[in-house]
Amino acid sequence: MSRALDDDVKRAIKHGDHEQIFTRIADALSQRHAELLEIELLGRSHMADAETILLQDGPAIAVPKLRLVQAFIFARALLYKGKDVSRATAVMLLMDPEHLTAANTRKRMLQDAIKPGTDVEARIRDELYFVDSLLTSRLHRHTKSPTLWGHRQWLMQRLQEHGLKIDATSIMTAVISVAAERHPRNYYAWLHARYLANAVSETAAERDKDRDKDKDLAGMLEAAKNWAVRHHDDISGWAFLMFFLDRHPEYAGPVVRETTRLAASFHWRNESVWYFLRNISARAWCDRDWREGVEATRLALLGGAERGSDGERILEQAASWIQAYSA
Repeated sequence: MSRALDDDVKRAIKHGDHEQIFTRIADALSQRHAELLEIELLGRSHMADAETILLQDGPAIAVPKLRLVQAFIFARALLYKGKDVSRATAVMLLMDPEHLTAANTRKRMLQDAIKPGTDVEARIRDELYFVDSLLTSRLHRHTKSPTLWGHRQWLMQRLQEHGLKIDATSIMTAVISVAAERHPRNYYAWLHARYLANAVSETAAERDKDRDKDKDLAGMLEAAKNWAVRHHDDISGWAFLMFFLDRHPEYAGPVVRETTRLAASFHWRNESVWYFLRNISARAWCDRDWREGVEATRLALLGGAERGSDGERILEQAASWIQAYSA
């Protein structure tokens, strides 16, 4: 959502019951459903009437931009007065995902609330529900917000700090994959995936042997692989797979075989897929059969490539790259 306000909006925000609007929107953001909230912001052309504050159907919430601006003005005043801070900061982050004061205030509130005798896990997971709802909704700035992804990582660290379970597969499937689909080449979403993969390994190492580690890593890999092949022209998914397999090469075989099979079947000659395959082929841990499979696929695709095309160039460069950098 653009932060620029047109003249009509500037005039409109001088009128209306900002407190009532704030209350309705804050109430909506405070809800909990079996699924994450799916929030959408509406332009003025989509407002049902002058009295509409928001529209809701189950976890799906649509908020007119004008109403959110009005709620934000009231929320900011509440924050500076130190009143209704949790709800105020929720509205502020919906308006501006890079509002560091709002994000840091929520961290302090959560930290202060974690005391002996409190349900630490419930408090952290309530905050995760809110943050994940913002990260996975159709909100272009939120899905790629470094502030929100940083806040999520901070919450993950609190779970680790208290020895609480991190469901890596669920996070990959329901949060990272969705945010990456909403915003292509989502650097911050995949950076969080890297953190998550490291966190699973570190937790297992601290416990000496964690029987859930293999399950978590396999689940993460499957989710990432499925995402990458569905979005084969988005390099961010393949880059994460390369990161993951460099650390856990024992999982590489099925991924390499499936990728080469799909590349051959669907004639994938794009840079993203061949970034992945050329890197795999150059690794010291790459099995000879995998390397031969990649080369056979490359030659087959090269034979069918149009002369002078990008596909031909990419496949020829892949061969040169493998030769230059093979371990």
